[in-house]
Amino acid sequence: MSVFLTSLISRVFQRYPPGADVFIDFGPNTLILGAGLLGRKRGIFVLVADAITKDNSAMNTLIPSAASQEITRSRRIGFVIYPDCDIVDVCGPFDAFHYADYFLARFGRNNEPGYKCDILAATPGPVRTSCGIELVATHSFCDLRDGLDTLVVVGGMAAEQASKDSSLVEWVGSTAPKVRRVASVCNGAFILAAAGLLHHRRVTTHWLFSELLATEYPSIQVDSNLLFARDGNIYTSGGITAGIDLALALVEEDLGREVALATARIMVVFPRRPGGQSQFSAYMQMSDVRSRPDITELQAWILGHPAEDLSVSALADRMAMSPRNFARLFHSETGDTPAQFAERARTDAARCKLEQTVVPVEIIAGECGFGNAERMRRTFQRLFEVSPHDYRARFRSTLLN
Repeated sequence: MSVFLTSLISRVFQRYPPGADVFIDFGPNTLILGAGLLGRKRGIFVLVADAITKDNSAMNTLIPSAASQEITRSRRIGFVIYPDCDIVDVCGPFDAFHYADYFLARFGRNNEPGYKCDILAATPGPVRTSCGIELVATHSFCDLRDGLDTLVVVGGMAAEQASKDSSLVEWVGSTAPKVRRVASVCNGAFILAAAGLLHHRRVTTHWLFSELLATEYPSIQVDSNLLFARDGNIYTSGGITAGIDLALALVEEDLGREVALATARIMVVFPRRPGGQSQFSAYMQMSDVRSRPDITELQAWILGHPAEDLSVSALADRMAMSPRNFARLFHSETGDTPAQFAERARTDAARCKLEQTVVPVEIIAGECGFGNAERMRRTFQRLFEVSPHDYRARFRSTLLN
């Protein structure tokens, strides 16, 4: 072994702790120190061995050549904003990409492209968000012709109005084919829909706007329960903080589980949040009945008496109708079957008790017409993708703590 190599190995062992894998790049050849055993490791011949107790590639330390230290490209992400957009739609995912970039370097993966985020608006400069805080746009979206890897269109209470801005919608539509992927946060999906990017795709949006999106764009398959959805290279997220869930999924897709998990931990969020959006949705509201006030009265009675017999036959007797005619009339007037409405009435009653009381789940199940706790658990799991116990842990009043 040459004097140079011997000296180099000595310096490396002094610098790095015992048990750490150290890679030294000599152009076409790579030397691993501290690999544990002589021979091949990950397809590379090991020249020097040292004791190692655990093979953990996440802790490898890379000593790159001078040329490989320079990142020749980055994943450039453009966030499209507009007046009265939601600030969390921007800052939540923005922070996720920032921390992912930080951990990419922290893990010694300096030869991989990280993230560079830009804020785009109609004109560069401050843009007032819905909460009053101003964000500074770095570029005008009209001046940005190419160079983006990912386009993110944010949402907010003004998203529907923004979807009628022809210059914005046309730019989004013309830019989409030039980028690797397009994403929307919250009801920013309305802008993607107006640009013609969501036809015949499965998407999600804020639960509050899902019905409106499905109504205005019938060709779109809207699933309001999803926290985020991917259809081809089009990504959509649910409401507001669900943009963070989407960003973490994009990070994992780009950089792997290691970086995504570290990012989630430092942001103190779930790497994959349990349950869907439906657990956050508002309580059921009675839809407008077309011509039968007696159906409206029956709905109100059902909401107030969830523990009663709410079968079709029992409700039909209450309306002095045959079960078949009653079921057909109820559905035509409300859009729900009697069973669907009754189930939602019971789950809403149970949600209210779980949030506002310390009554045991078994008793709540009986009081709300489920019969037993297991049946209530299965219903919650199917509708909200969480158990009643988990729902209570997340949504109970802080006054009960």
